Amino acid sequence: MREYKDIAVIRHARVADAKHILNLSEKLAKESHFMLHEVGEQQLTLEQQESILSDFTLSSSKVFWVLEVNKCIVGFCIGIGSTARRNKHNLYCVMGIQTAYTGKGLGRELLNSLELWASQHGFTRLELTVMAHNHKAIKLYLSHGFEQEGIKRQSLKIESEYVDEIYMSKLLV
Repeated sequence: MREYKDIAVIRHARVADAKHILNLSEKLAKESHFMLHEVGEQQLTLEQQESILSDFTLSSSKVFWVLEVNKCIVGFCIGIGSTARRNKHNLYCVMGIQTAYTGKGLGRELLNSLELWASQHGFTRLELTVMAHNHKAIKLYLSHGFEQEGIKRQSLKIESEYVDEIYMSKLLV
């Protein structure tokens, strides 16, 4: 990590992380309007989250990275691969980092981990959507080589206001 005084580690999620990931998802929903799910909307049980993480650990077409700072999970980066032969080279990305840990290069490190894994597993295209008003995330993705492909107009409704999403991608070859 670049000039970060706390101990930060990026590693694969484990089934044992399920409770911490559920807590993180709820924290992210509370502190940010940039996540898909609202507070209390994602009603996963501990057993369901454990099953999801188990599925990730057994898969070669998806990955779940967690960001730990001082042994506490504060962020994640997920890559989910397409399964049809025609788009099997695509990896859809989802990220979330607690606000207190943004702007420190940690998001960039998560993306580096995802990109390396994607290259090692035969993916040649990373893709994601980001809310049009999430300027920090857009800046991060652009600086990491992602390009804007289009706009998904009125894609989401947040507190009775429609929000556009921007389609972005990065080609790895």
